[in-house]
Amino acid sequence: MPRRSLLKGMGLGALSLPAGVALASCSDPAGSGTAGGAPAGDAKVVLASVPTTTNEYFTLWQAGGSEAAEALGLTYRMQSYNGSSATQIEQLRSASTAGVGQVVTFPINNDAVRQMGQSLSGQDIKLVTAFAATAWMVPAETIYGNDYVTLFTPREVLGQKAMSEAVFEAIGGSGNVLYLQGAPTNRTSLLRESGFDQAVAAYPGIKVLDRQNGNENGQDTRPVVQAWMSKYDNIDAIISHNSSSALGAVSVLEEAGNTHIKVGGTDEIAVMLDKLISGPNVVACQSIFGIWLGGYGVVRNYDAMNGVPHDPVEEMIFQDSLVIDTPDAAKEYKRITNQGSTGFDWKAMSRHLNPDAWDSQVAIAPIDPVPFFEQDLKAPKPADYSFPDALQKSLDAGKVQSIGAEYQQHVRKNPYAAAIKLTSTGKTVFGISYDA
Repeated sequence: MPRRSLLKGMGLGALSLPAGVALASCSDPAGSGTAGGAPAGDAKVVLASVPTTTNEYFTLWQAGGSEAAEALGLTYRMQSYNGSSATQIEQLRSASTAGVGQVVTFPINNDAVRQMGQSLSGQDIKLVTAFAATAWMVPAETIYGNDYVTLFTPREVLGQKAMSEAVFEAIGGSGNVLYLQGAPTNRTSLLRESGFDQAVAAYPGIKVLDRQNGNENGQDTRPVVQAWMSKYDNIDAIISHNSSSALGAVSVLEEAGNTHIKVGGTDEIAVMLDKLISGPNVVACQSIFGIWLGGYGVVRNYDAMNGVPHDPVEEMIFQDSLVIDTPDAAKEYKRITNQGSTGFDWKAMSRHLNPDAWDSQVAIAPIDPVPFFEQDLKAPKPADYSFPDALQKSLDAGKVQSIGAEYQQHVRKNPYAAAIKLTSTGKTVFGISYDA
């Protein structure tokens, strides 16, 4: 997919689909059209199940996913479940009849994953989820067979902390700050806010005046920020759960002619990068490598479908992210995005195709579920809970650490290397630098 189409879709807030990639209807489990010519009986269809196709982030997913599927000889379709977990479960109930062999999804209801996973496992369909994490529920549970391949999540706490710190540095390390929260039922929102709190704790000169829910969109954020502007006359920065809310805040500041208040948010959407380049308000944006995640989930499922074995600790994975905090880094990020392809080598990521020399291209690390659930999700272990035997055995054997060390040897190239070098740290949130 040409990056020009990608950016156009991002700027308009609508999904831009390339030729040969179908967008399924809401009722059809995988759409009625074909893309790439794979017959239904071959189970070569990749279904990306997303809450909406009008969010710019899923345009990134579609760009990576469709390119990865094409590279691996698969058919790619994206389908919206319109923010309804009941609709999503119903759509996936008969996915196999449409030739779906794997599903990559962003579940809006974390607690619906168990029902979804059981349904797909009963159809012998591989599953990758992103961002959804329910405390003390793991993909290694026997109800999923071997079909729940991976739960991916950015290191939300670490990433939001790093982005918040970049904003604090932009205001001189001290000042009055406001925080735009995400949806209160969204566990990602809780994790990111925890990262913000950790950043505040590391900067004694930062005072948090207030925090309010912006509903993760610019329209609902505007009245929140307008009320803040009326209430406080000494605001130095606004930090947001995501870039959509951050842009809502920026629109209020621009209307008021306020060039003093600095803004940061998460998601590398094009308008946010443009505002960082032009200034003066936006000073930091966290990229969670949406293009990569949209494609790497396809690769991960593809490997599992081809019999690549994996340890139970590999079924929950942290992914790296990047804080873009200089205009030059934002310009370079956009320049790379405007090239003719995503720049990722999807075949090189595959452990099936490259058993010894695979390259994830974005750093990944196994999640130790105990601190993740207890500290990040703030959910104490239930008294009667125990991990599946295979997972517990791997945890006891130190596999999180040993496989994590192995993963570090398999991240070599990243198409955004030049942009990474132009950030203030020259490194990703995981501390990785690349040769440009």
